[in-house]
Amino acid sequence: MQSFSNTGSVKVQFMPVGRHRREWMWKARDEASNTISISGQRFDSLPDAVRDAREHLGDEDGDDEGPAAA
Repeated sequence: MQSFSNTGSVKVQFMPVGRHRREWMWKARDEASNTISISGQRFDSLPDAVRDAREHLGDEDGDDEGPAAA
């Protein structure tokens, strides 16, 4: 399962990782699908990964719709 969220012209992909796929990482891509940023750590939950991506990518809205809204 992968989740996506759009932040302006940046597409953020949330990926389950690890041996049992119970941790999450994110990757941000521009409109041309070029990778512009990758999370530097693994997160225990998808909401934690979403929060970290927002902090790094400057999403000030802070709504918790997350990738499910995409």
